[in-house]
Amino acid sequence: MTKEQVKGSAEEEQQAAQSKKALKKQQKEAEKAAKKAEKQAKLAADQQTTEEDDFAQDRYGVYALMQSQEKPDRSLVRVCELTPDRAEQTVWVRARVHTSRAKGKQCFLVLRQQQWNVQALVAVGEKASKQMVKFCANITKESIVDVEAVVQKVEQKIESCSQQDVELHIQKLFVVSQAEPRLPLQLDDAVRPEVEGDEEGRATVNQDTRLDNRVIDLRTTTSQAIFRLQSGRANQSAMFVFELGALSGCATTCG
Repeated sequence: MTKEQVKGSAEEEQQAAQSKKALKKQQKEAEKAAKKAEKQAKLAADQQTTEEDDFAQDRYGVYALMQSQEKPDRSLVRVCELTPDRAEQTVWVRARVHTSRAKGKQCFLVLRQQQWNVQALVAVGEKASKQMVKFCANITKESIVDVEAVVQKVEQKIESCSQQDVELHIQKLFVVSQAEPRLPLQLDDAVRPEVEGDEEGRATVNQDTRLDNRVIDLRTTTSQAIFRLQSGRANQSAMFVFELGALSGCATTCG
């Protein structure tokens, strides 16, 4: 066999090998594309099934832009008024989401209003779907929500809440104003004493951070207590002076 024949045979083998590699590559790409298409079709089918099975889709969500077009026929109950006397009553509450914790087919929330807070529960059942539970678990902290719930007594006191004898079983939940996912400071950090934070390695909030984000800092239980003590002292002093027959001098309102 001449050199030319050997060279030609080698080139043919090389071309055949390259053709096999190209064919295998095409087959792999085709299989990959088929798997991707199958996965997308499955996700679309699951999403469609999920939307069809969400029987509670009218019981939760985010409020649209309010333009005073209608006035809801309902009265809001304050968190501090949620006592065992209201057991089995259905109430509407507007509060901030302090914390949320999902566990299986249920989600626990702590709803806060000023210095009072109450535990709320939403669980999969006749009134709530899986999608509703997932929605509640994903609400960002400090968001303002409207909740329709049934007041229920609890067997054991809820030590972490001011309303220790009751909890709310949520039937409807709508977000009034949604907070940012990441806040400049967390209320749990802002209310923690500096000594405790230093000892256990947990975060503390510096004074400049508090002043830069005063709106959030005023929501802490410490700030709420300080201003209530200050207001109470001022009111008592004023009442004492008024009882003596004194007059209160005020500046003119016309400049």
